[in-house]
Amino acid sequence: MNILLTGHSRWIWKYLYEKLQENYNIFWFSRQNGFDLLKKETFEKIKNSIKDKNLDILILNAGIASFGKFEENSLEDYENIINLNLLANIRLLKILKENITPKTKIVFIWSIISKKFMKWASVYQASKFGLRGLAGWLKNEWKKVFIINPKIVDTWFHNWKVELNPNWQKTELEDIYQVVNNIILWKEKRFEIDL
Repeated sequence: MNILLTGHSRWIWKYLYEKLQENYNIFWFSRQNGFDLLKKETFEKIKNSIKDKNLDILILNAGIASFGKFEENSLEDYENIINLNLLANIRLLKILKENITPKTKIVFIWSIISKKFMKWASVYQASKFGLRGLAGWLKNEWKKVFIINPKIVDTWFHNWKVELNPNWQKTELEDIYQVVNNIILWKEKRFEIDL
């Protein structure tokens, strides 16, 4: 089984990669291995690296955030958020259309922020709302589409960006993996899974 996985090597991606590589053939793409999804030329590079292989699962997890008041961040910061969190996924799906079959499952790992209005993350939240819309459209056309919405995940992603309220509910990395694995095994068939 061929799985494509995008993301950052120190967060959810690393955990999923380490667990899934035991049983599946993983194609992974992130800046850490020379695939910067903020650069348009990267997508041809991805296409060439996969060539004519059919993809059974796409796990789209790459993303960046910028927290704080709207006026505190630059326009460039906001453009990067939209480009990576939203446009990169659209580009990836377009460039891989020949690798995607009717049996391919597409799994978006988003955030609970795509469903609730919160402070200090306006454009990050806008990108996640956009991704949710994209996933809903794909679900209507392609059927085998899933969204996983974790709460705060206990990684260092938040440590340097925003002070977390100790009373906020968290999602464990193992919980995310279990849902992904259940999707792979067809034990989980819901379109949207909140964790």
